[in-house]
Amino acid sequence: MAGLGRRLESLEDRRKWRDRQPGREAFSNLSDAELVALERAALSLSPGEPLPPNPFIEQFKRWEAEVIEQQKGAT
Repeated sequence: MAGLGRRLESLEDRRKWRDRQPGREAFSNLSDAELVALERAALSLSPGEPLPPNPFIEQFKRWEAEVIEQQKGAT
């Protein structure tokens, strides 16, 4: 019976590891600068405090607005 308990623990550990994989893969696609920015943001927040503006998201929003304006001008 002890072997069965160890086997169940092993299966549970593998399931937990697989559940964390998508997050690890997402972080592996970030640049060093993006990781540093995330780390600094995470360390500076207290629980319940809203997230500060993300410069990468803000830049994306500006690009998106520029494309929309260009598309409106082309029609």
